[in-house]
Amino acid sequence: MGAGGAERIRSLTDRVWLKCKTSTLRGAVTCLSRPECEGRGIPCGVGDWWLGAAGHRQDGSPGDFYAQLKSEADRAGRGTGKASSEFLLPATIDIERLQAELATRSVQAIREVVTELIVQSLCHGKPYSAEFKAHRVTAYVRAANGSEAYLAIVAEGNWNEKLLAVILSAVPGVPPDSWLAEPGGVAEIQPRDGQIIWSTIIPPEAQAGLLDSRLDD
Repeated sequence: MGAGGAERIRSLTDRVWLKCKTSTLRGAVTCLSRPECEGRGIPCGVGDWWLGAAGHRQDGSPGDFYAQLKSEADRAGRGTGKASSEFLLPATIDIERLQAELATRSVQAIREVVTELIVQSLCHGKPYSAEFKAHRVTAYVRAANGSEAYLAIVAEGNWNEKLLAVILSAVPGVPPDSWLAEPGGVAEIQPRDGQIIWSTIIPPEAQAGLLDSRLDD
């Protein structure tokens, strides 16, 4: 578009909609302003461009994407004297789906990072840490009795119960009820102000699963 290749959909006059083309597929794209994003609860940083509709190009046919778009816009603006493309803008269900997708992506990313910290500590016997936007998490694995191992997770920052649950559920083969809070410290780790320590035992099969997942990656 910066090179002047964008083509406007002329039948939509209440705001600028651009044509999006690939093969026989067509789309209608617009740029949302910051107030529009904020007013609809769209998280900052996910992008300003919105694909409002898509369909097939069938030039000259009543079923053509652009012909249908014009008919719907004319119908939506009936009584106002002009077409309305308001129905193409993000609705509540779109925002809810976006928020759910972003939350799922965040959970997956956190679990991957925590798993990698545990694997690194399991391999090298040292604590490994990662920093998120307002949080810091440390994993420390130490040998226990036989072939079992202690795992201590140190959480620091503005944590909430849901986020802690995501972190503690990141270890495959370790049930949620096996975690214990350690306000007095564990494995020679003493909690500092603002830190939360949780510990569990990693059985041999869970250790093998962690290492196998590392090799698969």
